[in-house]
Amino acid sequence: MVSRGVTYELACCIVTSRIFHSVQQQKGLENGASLDSVHMIGVSLGAHISGFVGKAYSGKIGRITGLDPAGPLFSGKEATERLDHTDAQFVDVIHTDINALGYRKPLGNIDFYPNGGTYQPGCPQTILGGSQYLKCKHQRSVFLFISSLEQKCNITAFLCDSYVDYRNGKCTNCDVLNPCPTLGYYADKWKNHLIEKNPPVTTAYFDTSDKEPFCMYHYFVDIITWNKNSRRGFIRIQIADNTGNIAESKIDSDAAVFQQYRQAKILAGFYLDFYSISKITLTFSTNNVVGPKYKLRILQMRIRSLSDAKRLHLCRYDFILLENIETSFRPIPCYENDE
Repeated sequence: MVSRGVTYELACCIVTSRIFHSVQQQKGLENGASLDSVHMIGVSLGAHISGFVGKAYSGKIGRITGLDPAGPLFSGKEATERLDHTDAQFVDVIHTDINALGYRKPLGNIDFYPNGGTYQPGCPQTILGGSQYLKCKHQRSVFLFISSLEQKCNITAFLCDSYVDYRNGKCTNCDVLNPCPTLGYYADKWKNHLIEKNPPVTTAYFDTSDKEPFCMYHYFVDIITWNKNSRRGFIRIQIADNTGNIAESKIDSDAAVFQQYRQAKILAGFYLDFYSISKITLTFSTNNVVGPKYKLRILQMRIRSLSDAKRLHLCRYDFILLENIETSFRPIPCYENDE
């Protein structure tokens, strides 16, 4: 019995070979097709093979998607010996196993790194997981792409220099006029924007849930305090809807610094998405086992959806967070000058 991942890889190589010979024999045009309309999808070794086909046609193929391109034997190779962003008019890559079977460095016009490209939620973390320990992360790129085809949800990615910067809320400049790219099949909606960049290579980071369709819904929370002394700590965030469903942020960021009248930025991600948030619960903690307990005097808290930039921004004003004590409240629409 052939595993699902191996089936995809073998199928990719076979299809790639057929396309190559068909284009050579038919010159790509005799049946009314054009190189612009060709979209090659390669898994692991198949990603690099797709790149070789693209090179044979001087990068005129419309698009190549690389699903966790193979790392062993290809890492450190020149662009002529592996997949490269010049192999097609648009090259997008999903990296899910950069520490083992996959390629670490960017290869395309846009390179997506789900969960940083290493740990993938739901995959075994020890050898006790059997064969899944070896292949689960590598295969995840395929299942993420399939999920984008089914459009059960759109996975938003954030253009960023590193996974750490993304997790610390430094790459959340998405709005209605400048939306963030979407992972998978519809990534080419950002093609014109991405290929104009100099250099034309961009990395994007995001987190996913542990099972299909793998969506995590991102929110940006900013908090302004009026404490005279700076405080350093963590904010645990929960949201709830009117039916009693509750979701807690799954993103672990570094400690935030809360300074008087300055904005502290926190990225939150939830496995559930509530179009209408009826309650927000915040818990402040310094993670200190001994010593005094502190409080945060909040001048303003604002939460906005990054997955749907058109949604109303929600706020709360003038309240206090006691350390390690849950504080719940009903958010209200932000004042117009706070938007």
